[in-house]
Amino acid sequence: MKRPLLPFPTLLVTASLLTGLSAAENRFHICRDGCAHLMPAASGDKPGRKYARDRLIDIDHLTLDVTPDFAKRTVSGTATLTFSPIAKPLAELELDAVDLNVASVESTPPAASWRLTEEKLVITFAQPLAAGAAGRVLVRYSAQPQERGLYFRTPEMGYPQGDTQVWSQGEAELHHFWFPCYDYPNERFTSEVTCHVPDGMVVVSNGSLVEQTKDAAGLNAWHWSQKQPLPNYLLALAAGYFHKEEDSLGTLPLRLWAPPSRAPLAKLAFQDTRKIIDFYQKETGHPFPWDKYDQVYCYDFVAGGMENASATFMTENALTGPETGTLHNVRGLDAHEAAHQWFGDLVTCRDWAHLWLNEGFASYYADLYEEQSQGRDGFHAALWKEAWRVLDTPDTKPVVWRDYRDAMEQFDYRAYPKGAWTLHMLRSQLGPDLYRKAIKTYLDRHQNTVVTTEDLQDVLEEVSGRSFDQFFDQWIYHGGTPQLKVDYAWDAAAGLAKLSIRQTQKVSEAVPLFRFPLPVQFRVKGEKDTRLVTIEVSKDTEDFYFPLPAEPELLRLDSDYTVLAKIDFQPPAALFKAQLTSDLTGRLLAIRQLAEKKDAESATQLKDLLAADPHWLPRVEAAKALKRMGTDQARTALLGQMVQPDDRVRREVIDALTGFWHPDVTAALDLASTTEKNPEILAALVTTWGARGGEPAIASSLRGHLASSTPGGNPVAVAALAALRGQDDPAVIPDIIARLKGNPLDFDTGDFGRALDTLAFLARKQEHPDAVRTFIAGHLTHPKQALRAAAARALGTLNDPRSIPLLEPLARVRMPHLDPVREAADKAVALLTAQKPVSAELPEVYKRLEEMKKKTEALEKDLETLKKKGEAKKP
Repeated sequence: MKRPLLPFPTLLVTASLLTGLSAAENRFHICRDGCAHLMPAASGDKPGRKYARDRLIDIDHLTLDVTPDFAKRTVSGTATLTFSPIAKPLAELELDAVDLNVASVESTPPAASWRLTEEKLVITFAQPLAAGAAGRVLVRYSAQPQERGLYFRTPEMGYPQGDTQVWSQGEAELHHFWFPCYDYPNERFTSEVTCHVPDGMVVVSNGSLVEQTKDAAGLNAWHWSQKQPLPNYLLALAAGYFHKEEDSLGTLPLRLWAPPSRAPLAKLAFQDTRKIIDFYQKETGHPFPWDKYDQVYCYDFVAGGMENASATFMTENALTGPETGTLHNVRGLDAHEAAHQWFGDLVTCRDWAHLWLNEGFASYYADLYEEQSQGRDGFHAALWKEAWRVLDTPDTKPVVWRDYRDAMEQFDYRAYPKGAWTLHMLRSQLGPDLYRKAIKTYLDRHQNTVVTTEDLQDVLEEVSGRSFDQFFDQWIYHGGTPQLKVDYAWDAAAGLAKLSIRQTQKVSEAVPLFRFPLPVQFRVKGEKDTRLVTIEVSKDTEDFYFPLPAEPELLRLDSDYTVLAKIDFQPPAALFKAQLTSDLTGRLLAIRQLAEKKDAESATQLKDLLAADPHWLPRVEAAKALKRMGTDQARTALLGQMVQPDDRVRREVIDALTGFWHPDVTAALDLASTTEKNPEILAALVTTWGARGGEPAIASSLRGHLASSTPGGNPVAVAALAALRGQDDPAVIPDIIARLKGNPLDFDTGDFGRALDTLAFLARKQEHPDAVRTFIAGHLTHPKQALRAAAARALGTLNDPRSIPLLEPLARVRMPHLDPVREAADKAVALLTAQKPVSAELPEVYKRLEEMKKKTEALEKDLETLKKKGEAKKP
């Protein structure tokens, strides 16, 4: 899953296939580079519409002084906040805090008492602090974050020796799992972070490095200072052993930090950063907002990247080598996170309902850099992929939506591609220069503050003189997109081209009838230039007439790609043929139409595009179309185009051929597997062997690939595991266990977890799967939370009731926050108790477990009573 940053649809299928879970049982988060990662289902989400928090205090400054203990995976230190009440005297200060061990609290004014609840540290002052008066709180504390807010990566957890690291991740509201704070984006403050680490380790945080000194314990104290205000979730801390790459843009320092074992890949990942930032400074008209720019590559990062102010953290999986060819590059991720330094960091959404002001801008400016780097076709290719992530989604939630239960629900197609397309439509209507002026005004006016969509609209209207009420109402505050059915006719006698346009989306309270400009382009034979007319679509059905000197030989709707709409337009044969050689989006739209046909001529047209189109994306789409066509001609066309110089196209051709069950295809794919050098494409070939059980040669090859080692997280061995699962032959269980025991570092955490599930799946019908159960259960206490959860899920897949006593203690843990291990254990226990009859020896086990549960609950009640009595006695 994490090895390549897979496109979202591919990831959805792959994760469901490898884990044995349905898509409904998985929860996906679209990453900042347009990709996705698997997340556990939400737990304890709060229903009801969500609005920005009340700000009772204005926080001036946060000082953190912390010492991570890498062996124990704990952190201890002090958090100091200076603040003042905003409007009323403050008798009690509440800070967000979960699972913190607070040793003491000092405050000005003095604290009469303090207490910890499940989610808060509550400090009661002896006398209320007057509005506007300066207050200060210092909290001494320690914490052992359980993969929430702060994440350790150590050899004891299965990470490479010499690559030890710890890093923070605050978005959406996660920092309160490792220090007490106001954990919401509508407050900004300056900050200092001091972190104490052993010799040889590096510490990276926000702002500038003030000093590096030796402390009394002999540790190195790295003191960072952030003098511009930032919201809590953008505070950053990374510490550990890192390889460094350096560059600069004028006086702006640029640094990249990678795990030392990944050092050979670091320079390749750094090649665009300076050019990206230089482009954004010119495009926005606003200089880079921070003192420096660091990029830190983190093991098993929770997303593609995170835009901490002046210190982006990124997934180590994005570090790929030349062996993957054009399949992966970090350019899009790099550009997205760098854009956030302006959009999201310098100017931040006030609450998560307006998240698109962070993510939509970052996505769109990454697209604009794609144009800078890859030309106009590269820009349109990026827009095309984003458009269909929106248009293929039946969901009708608006972009600004307050009915989410958990803030992470907002990180979906609405904030990213639809947000990007909203900006693209604005830019298309205003023109690049006026749009650029508006965005500069927006940044200059709102820098170092929080914003809502209305703030952006106000600037756009002020700069342009236009009203954007309807624009934002339909694209941001309502859901859906226009769906157009377009018919064409030529009246030779009158010299008129006629377009009949009907909006076919289901109009409701959620989805409006849209109003937007639609460019129409004609080319008439004998004329050098095309004719461009812009019409306004606003009704459910409307006819438009265009006087022309002769019947057009080319008719293109929205050739410059300015409207987010699904357009069903099937022109006559001559116009369609011309479209096949027109602009990039024209060719892509024609390919989608050809995919719905089954005739030989359409297959030939797709084959020609696959063979000769000048851009890689139409070739990829042509391969997909031939797969959907599914005819003998389509199969022949694909077989003739397996030799492709672009890895993206070659992979798609191979994927398309897997849709045909034919001896010629089997032979061609087997031959390709002996010559393919790209490990990602070889992995795709190996995965297809899951449906070929009973072939001794395939079984032998799979064992060989299972034992193989290839760059980038062993994709070929992972593919072999997937294929072995598909063959469902338990005879390979010893081979898989031996491979997993041999060198666990050969596999990414997610892949290793899925391998456990594959073992369970293959052993699920065995009467005595003791070896498999023992091996999987051994990971229930693994230091990696993700592997503990994977082991619990795998025991559910194993379908052996003897696993219940192993899972029950995990299922009973009740935390005030999401616990993936408990969630997985809960589901596994429910699955096992529902699907298997209780064996004869289990009633006594259940009885003892129930007795233990009652005793535990009684002890917990006694402890809670003692705690309340102690709090009541505090002054």
